[in-house]
Amino acid sequence: MLLCNATARAAQQVTIMISSVAPPLYIGADCRQVSCLFDRGLFQDRTPGELGLALPSTLDGAVQKRKAEFIAGRYCAREALAQLRGSDVTKGDTSCADTTIGIGANRTPLWPAGFVGSITHTHGYASAVVARRSKIRALGLDSETWIGPGSAENVSRQILTRREAYTDNLHLFESPLQYLTVVFSAKESLFKCLFPLVNRFFDFHAAIITPDASGSGANGSFRYELLEDLSAEFCAGFSGYGIYAVDDTYAHTAVMLKV
Repeated sequence: MLLCNATARAAQQVTIMISSVAPPLYIGADCRQVSCLFDRGLFQDRTPGELGLALPSTLDGAVQKRKAEFIAGRYCAREALAQLRGSDVTKGDTSCADTTIGIGANRTPLWPAGFVGSITHTHGYASAVVARRSKIRALGLDSETWIGPGSAENVSRQILTRREAYTDNLHLFESPLQYLTVVFSAKESLFKCLFPLVNRFFDFHAAIITPDASGSGANGSFRYELLEDLSAEFCAGFSGYGIYAVDDTYAHTAVMLKV
């Protein structure tokens, strides 16, 4: 893989705050995903520059946690773009095109022309997935730490529809908390995927998530179905599939729409 000069310099610094880990999901051959663990306590004002990145002015007054999350997510996104663009780099040329990822009006990432992607970060973990717009129309990626018993009842009311019951998925998930977290993450991924296309906010009750019976508590796929009209194209009844993977700390999900 050919990296740009800024990325190569950053590789010497990633152990300061960021350590790369294998992505937990295989989203598709047309996608590139990069994941990392990061220590927000090691974030310093000079960290973005050491990684060849920059904090936007909107985060000047943000707390250390928010700054560390932003930089970890943007680091993963830049590395994923560099991997995807590797085939476009002229042989012997270690430079690469601009990989700046801006911030949209709704705080969504602004990807370089010709690319789509999604970023997630939570409690020391960050990841990003990217693809060429010519092959993938939209992507949604999300990771969540396990929902605790103290907040489960409140989260359930906000997240689950009447048709989403843990009792229907006893053979797949170890506990109601595991099931709830996976459904929560799946709906976050669906929102990230569809929001750029419908350009409107919608809540968790706008879709139903149904894990595939052939999966397991560790990984599998799920079907989503919209319960309300989001646009002329994405209306009630529209459905598709996503994937999930879980470990001792996180639940990971992704949704992809092909061209």
